[in-house]
Amino acid sequence: MIILAKVKFDLRDPDELYFAQREIEALLDTKTRFIKTIASLFRENPFNLLDEEVIHLISRLVYMGEGQGFLVDIPPTDIVSIVKRATFFREIYAIFECDNEKDMEQTLHKVGIPVKSDDLRDKKTDFNHFTQIFIKSISGEKGKIITVRFLPFHTLFEYVTEVKKLPAAVFRPKNNENWQAYFKEKEDGIEKGISELLDHLKVGHYRSPHFGLGKEHIGDFIDWASTDLRKPFLHYLHKYKGKGDPRISRALINLLKLREGDTILDPFSGSGAFIADAPTMGINAIGIEVLNIGKMISEVKCNLGVDISELRNNIIKLFEEIDNNSLIRDIKGELTQLKENIKKNTGESSAYKKIEPHLEKIFTMKKAVEKTNNNDIKKFLLTLLSQQVVEYSEKSRAWDIVGSFKSYIEDRYLVLYSTQKLAKILGVNINGSKVRIIKGDSTNMSMLRDNSIDGILTSPPYFDALDYIGNNKISILILGLEEDLKWESTRDFYEAKHRDEKEHSPLPLFVSDKYFSMDLPQSSLNLIDLLKKSQRVYKAKVVENYLKMMSLSFGECYRVLKKERYYLMVISKHHSWTINGKEEIVETSPILADLGRSAGFNLVDVIEHGLSKADKGKIGVEDILVFKK
Repeated sequence: MIILAKVKFDLRDPDELYFAQREIEALLDTKTRFIKTIASLFRENPFNLLDEEVIHLISRLVYMGEGQGFLVDIPPTDIVSIVKRATFFREIYAIFECDNEKDMEQTLHKVGIPVKSDDLRDKKTDFNHFTQIFIKSISGEKGKIITVRFLPFHTLFEYVTEVKKLPAAVFRPKNNENWQAYFKEKEDGIEKGISELLDHLKVGHYRSPHFGLGKEHIGDFIDWASTDLRKPFLHYLHKYKGKGDPRISRALINLLKLREGDTILDPFSGSGAFIADAPTMGINAIGIEVLNIGKMISEVKCNLGVDISELRNNIIKLFEEIDNNSLIRDIKGELTQLKENIKKNTGESSAYKKIEPHLEKIFTMKKAVEKTNNNDIKKFLLTLLSQQVVEYSEKSRAWDIVGSFKSYIEDRYLVLYSTQKLAKILGVNINGSKVRIIKGDSTNMSMLRDNSIDGILTSPPYFDALDYIGNNKISILILGLEEDLKWESTRDFYEAKHRDEKEHSPLPLFVSDKYFSMDLPQSSLNLIDLLKKSQRVYKAKVVENYLKMMSLSFGECYRVLKKERYYLMVISKHHSWTINGKEEIVETSPILADLGRSAGFNLVDVIEHGLSKADKGKIGVEDILVFKK
């Protein structure tokens, strides 16, 4: 059986092509052949035997980068399970020859298609919403050539986020104070758009490029690169600093070679970027996060199965309260206290000056949201409000934050609604997996049993490059999560008064006494000595504390991971420090690799990638360290 995995035509980065090959080889458990151009395939068997419709489908919408797909010849295998998990592919084709109908039926069953040969009398059969079967008799022979075309689920979930742009979904009733009718119109438009999307993807033509306004067909959005593609599920609901790249999170889960029902752990879960896809793949997930704000965002991202009807009703209730001008007004005392608290903690920063004109409305909306009885929905709305706080504290904005908040709620609601509708059509049980986000520190994961985790995927803090506490400080204060300000900044968390051996009280969370007698690998000691010799004594102590915490975390991860399983760590390849008055670039991923080895792991691979370089500033290239227990 020939498998052709055709990459998406709108990949943003050459490194995505590199990840695509890694992913498909992990899913198929075999090496593949790199296909530079699809057209070159039609000179060889079996592609030269295909009919024109199949040739047209395979050759349309090709990636214009270095390559267009991957090819492999393997025994018949369950391709449907791969289609449910793959990330970077627009289509996957399975092509095989058979001598008789019984042979065809048996092979299709192995592929994952339970179909009777009597149901395949036609040359083309739309078996379901993501599978088409083409049958062609081989000229001069008794046999037939079968082509099965699959549309990967992740691609469909990406494209369904575009449906909300269609006129049927954008339509606004004249009386938009009737929010029940308003949302009903939107939902009907979404369902019509999903049907249009699935029909369009089955046909053998694509839309001509449509620039500017007036786009009416789903093909106007998905047949040409769009800024909103690559934003499936709830990955982008909050601009949390330092979050993992959602473009590779699903692929990295696939590199772990997990099966449905397995459990993945992210010991530094942050806002949940690396585990948010797990529920859609039938994988259970556990995240460990030290900050309450990160924990809340993670819980929202991973909860795609929230009761959509109850969410709609709560949104309508909130909108009606806003429209009727019945938000809580008696907040003067609390508002004054909040302003003083923010000024005290931010020092009247530029962020405070930008957000201050909007604080009264933000605070009243927060009060309204807090009246929601459903805790999951309350977290959802508070997370969206937090994102508005981030937006308005980063840039000076003149427009009304109330209207902006309502629009953002509507947008995220429609993404969630369309995701749930498509999941139901595809038979994806987004409530079937268990997700648990634990407030804690990965230096002590005593709540997890030994050898209980099937795979670990994480991106830990890059030393003290990002201040997760400081970057979210205003949101933390507005949402009442002051516990997160126990340390003024992430750097203070690592410093913790230099872990004074005489005073254990400032130790963060669960760090135990063994911290003080811990031996670090030579590469860690060399970095600490380098900083000390350049008179960076304070920085050397912060780095030492960071490395000791990472060493403890590695030890805990080794304890909870099952034997022969993998731990993938995404880490900055380099880090910059001022050494002897000059900025020096130090290669830091080998230092983390040595820490992993010292905990007992085998380092079996290092994957370098440079995705999103523009977004990462000095971080630039990242390494993915692949450890095995």
